[in-house]
Amino acid sequence: MTMFAYKEESSMSAMQQIKASRESFRNGKKLYNQGAYEDSLAEFRRAVRLQEVVFGKYHKETIRSYLEQGKAALKLAGGSEEEEDLILTSLKSFQRATRMANVSFQKALNRDMWKDIETNWYDVHPETDLSLGTLSEIFALEDLGDKAIKRHQYVKAIEHYCGALSLQDALVGKDSLDGADIRYKLGSALLKTSATPQAQETLQLAYKCYVDQVGKDHPATMGCVSKIKTISAS
Repeated sequence: MTMFAYKEESSMSAMQQIKASRESFRNGKKLYNQGAYEDSLAEFRRAVRLQEVVFGKYHKETIRSYLEQGKAALKLAGGSEEEEDLILTSLKSFQRATRMANVSFQKALNRDMWKDIETNWYDVHPETDLSLGTLSEIFALEDLGDKAIKRHQYVKAIEHYCGALSLQDALVGKDSLDGADIRYKLGSALLKTSATPQAQETLQLAYKCYVDQVGKDHPATMGCVSKIKTISAS
């Protein structure tokens, strides 16, 4: 995205952002159906960028844009010089869609989404590919961490979040929004055990990723800043 385009989007009102995101989603679907996957991906990226701010990550339109972004990246990856980067984009997009849908969608819709992801993934990859299985493991470990937090079992939560991040970083690297979300949770759990230096380092990593991916004004970024400030104030 050009700096001009970024400034233009930043100056939009909320209603303009909503309208533009929906227009990009429609354009992306049309271009995808025409086989114009590169242009389709660009439209879905714009839709996601706008929707993360104006709707938030849990909104059904944001989730569906992430899903379609992943599918477009996957189609474009085959034979491309940027194949590895596009595969990573698809995995990150599918993970984002699935994690958020787990909160926002009913179980039947979640199952349908996962089947759609599997169908698209295995159209390109052999059945022996373990990437989607690894995503499922990450989901499971994060869920165990969340449950441990609710029971105030912070050491167990730390173990589960660390396990999720180990798989996360190996699969898609350290620059994904979902990885930042898990790091934020890990940092918060570390604070509960008075592991302040480790918590601060972990939260700083999450903050850097949020800034790089969605900017300083995104709710996730600002929430991370607030958490870091509690450390400085203590």
